[in-house]
Amino acid sequence: YASDKNRKMNLQLAKLIINECFMPVALGGGIKTIEDIHDLLAIGADKVVLKSKIIDDPEFINKASQVFGNQCITLAIDAVKQDDGKYYLYNRLNKTIELFEFLDHIKSYNFGEIILTSVNNDGMMNGFDIELVNKVEKIIHVSIVVAGGAGNLDHFKALFSKSHIEAVGAASIFHFTQYTPRDIKLAIASVGKPVRIVEKMYIPKISKMLNQKKIVFR
Repeated sequence: YASDKNRKMNLQLAKLIINECFMPVALGGGIKTIEDIHDLLAIGADKVVLKSKIIDDPEFINKASQVFGNQCITLAIDAVKQDDGKYYLYNRLNKTIELFEFLDHIKSYNFGEIILTSVNNDGMMNGFDIELVNKVEKIIHVSIVVAGGAGNLDHFKALFSKSHIEAVGAASIFHFTQYTPRDIKLAIASVGKPVRIVEKMYIPKISKMLNQKKIVFR
């Protein structure tokens, strides 16, 4: 969205969010220069996400990786399936870009992972586009985070049993259903994928543990 408005990310707001997160954070939006990446990493981001910039200037991927290392360079790939049955790279630059041709072009660049989102399925909660995932993982040989379509636990089971994916993203399922991240982890583990399951710890138990260690707890 920042790229659409031709503005930089609100670093102050981003830092406040990072300070509340106890997990790796990837930030994207409005990144156009090496200095932009530096600013995001400086406030605590673990990774940056590139999208619009790499369409016009794919060489920027290698420039960024050379400075910061490819482990923190993530590409956002938003795929949309059109009426002709073909997949295209969704973008707001008014460019028609065939998805698989684009991926084939950038696959040799030095990036650490991609976030693959099905625009058609995003927010619909009717399952992941596994056909899309299977085609992309034949081209891209770095970590792929799949997003777009999760609505119940069976959707995750299908994704992980019918692909080689090791990571997934979701949003609507947490807003509109009773499922928790733990439920999803258990579902993924049930199809044989290694997942770290954290023991449930309620506030009184956490408070007692911290008090025993003489750690102030509010």
